[in-house]
Amino acid sequence: MKRGALLLLCLWGAACGDRLEPALCDGGNCATQVSWQKTYQHNVNYKLDVLFVVDDTPAIAPYAATLAAGFADMARTLESLPQPASLHVGFVRAGTCDASTRGAACGLAAPEQFVRQEWCETITNFSGAFADTFACLSDLGAGDCAPAQPLAAAQQALATPPRPGWDGFLRPEAYLLAVVIAAADDASSAPVSEIASFIRGLKPDPSQTAASAIVPAGCAAAAPQRLTEFVESFGANGVLLDLCDAPLSPALRPVTEQISTIIEPACAFNVRDTDLETPGLQPSCAFIDHVVTADGSRADSSLPSCDADAPPCWRLVPGGYCAQGYVIDIERGPDWCSEAGENVTIECLACADASDPACRLPQAR
Repeated sequence: MKRGALLLLCLWGAACGDRLEPALCDGGNCATQVSWQKTYQHNVNYKLDVLFVVDDTPAIAPYAATLAAGFADMARTLESLPQPASLHVGFVRAGTCDASTRGAACGLAAPEQFVRQEWCETITNFSGAFADTFACLSDLGAGDCAPAQPLAAAQQALATPPRPGWDGFLRPEAYLLAVVIAAADDASSAPVSEIASFIRGLKPDPSQTAASAIVPAGCAAAAPQRLTEFVESFGANGVLLDLCDAPLSPALRPVTEQISTIIEPACAFNVRDTDLETPGLQPSCAFIDHVVTADGSRADSSLPSCDADAPPCWRLVPGGYCAQGYVIDIERGPDWCSEAGENVTIECLACADASDPACRLPQAR
């Protein structure tokens, strides 16, 4: 997403849609000319850590074609999110004899064993296409020892200290989704509640954790009781899907919905028109951008009006959600990464008296 989305996300320090009121003047009454200033910040969490725990025992063999199509669909879903996500994606086996992963075979930069795609796809640890790498890592076969123990495998994969090649997979601020794919119910020895509590406890906010299970349901002789209990323990962040009934991409829903929500825009009210002879609003505003880059460094710069210069720039858009105000629109341009968030200090000339002719209601140009 190349534009600043009209600041379409909740703002720190102000409720969504807060009115920008004129600031009080130090000397008392300012007659008809005052200014207001406010710093808008928003940082939406675009970071997703997704762990796939895949049954690789002979029981999964009849579903090989379904899994291949399902994994391709999930890769497309992750690539087509409305906001570019910062992704960590890993695959581990649910069988009990083989603990290997396919990082080296799939071209991941050693020693990492999971896909890393960050900062709007500019920081990666693989050389090919994301979908191809995803498919390669998921191709775990069906030759491991039975019975499958996906819940135990998930707990081991997420334990501390991390296994070799998994350092940095779990990020404290990222959403965590565990996706279990199995041809039969889980055969782990630990209580389901214990494993679920362990995973939820990996985050200070349990709502940042989610779980999905993809298992035979309509075509199975017995319901997967342990895996059903597992996903139900995550409440609304738990999803149970039928392996016999494609598609499988809804397994990603608990986290993809978190970064696809459109939230109300920020508004500016009582903006003074500095030129009543020219149609539309002629505001006098200063926008100071506080930028965070991929390496964590910060820099401040002044943003021009989009009427005067190319992006990055600002404009005040009349009406829309803001009704009798103006939507604050920051147009970022093609090189902007939404993972950086928005942090802009805005100061505009405003009206002290709403009856002032210079404080007329928004009109489209």
